[in-house]
Amino acid sequence: MVSAQPRWGWIIEWSTPANAHMFSVRRVLYWGRSRYQEIVVLEYEELGKALILDGKTQSTEHDEFVYHEALVHPAMILHGSPERVLILGGGEGATAREALRFKSVKEVVMVDIDEEVVRVSRELLPEWHRGAFTDPRLRLVIGDGYEYVEKSRERFDVIIADLADPIEAGPAYKLYTKEFYEMIKERLREGGVFVTQATSPSHTLETHATIYKTVSSVFRHAAYYHVYIKSFDGLWGFVVASDYRDPRALGKDGVDERIRELVKGENRFYDGDSHMHMFTVPRYLKTLIEEKGEIATIERPVYMPA
Repeated sequence: MVSAQPRWGWIIEWSTPANAHMFSVRRVLYWGRSRYQEIVVLEYEELGKALILDGKTQSTEHDEFVYHEALVHPAMILHGSPERVLILGGGEGATAREALRFKSVKEVVMVDIDEEVVRVSRELLPEWHRGAFTDPRLRLVIGDGYEYVEKSRERFDVIIADLADPIEAGPAYKLYTKEFYEMIKERLREGGVFVTQATSPSHTLETHATIYKTVSSVFRHAAYYHVYIKSFDGLWGFVVASDYRDPRALGKDGVDERIRELVKGENRFYDGDSHMHMFTVPRYLKTLIEEKGEIATIERPVYMPA
């Protein structure tokens, strides 16, 4: 570990080759490298503690709950009574934290490829996981998510892909392909729901549109939705899908009622109003998403702009 130090400097983070944002850093809590990536835990002046992987902010104390509630809750609410949940990625433990808040959940299987990210998060990010790693319903698997889904015969009510972006040199690009989503579909029980983070429609619109088109080529119902994340300097996108339930059919009152019935404790972000806001996409953006992108395959995967 490196020792904490005041006013370490600035981080400039590139969203695309053409634009970037920058944040002032108060101190660095950890800086190291695993087999897969550089890992940094630091404290921003405005955004609080943060996890940075390969120079990309994964989440910050300021609004990690916005991202994680937006990722987890719509899919869980759409299902209605999920008992078994599979999380791919999610090394901070916050995705598991949110899934475990649902009263019906009996088991969460979390598969993350990087044991060091999990170790550092357990030690330095307790505000994120809030004890999720010690919950007896959580089964942690250190391994490749693609291989786990390919080889496992387990089935789940909800599958959540909280993965790194599809970088050409990274380990995650195969998990954004039609072949992978077809395997995901086979691992879902009747009534099952799948959700994935889907990059930023603000910064990487074509990548976002491709993820949506690829998911929608596999599932009967698929919908994209977006939320503003200050830590990411723009909108962040998600895609939720099911063969059984249309996510666009959920209304404000129905969401609020299911939250009261299903969720332990108080949400900090997600409710009926925020649900309707996330799924109400401006006309111009809907047009661009529908026009752009193509179906990604193993032979022709989607990559973030480099």
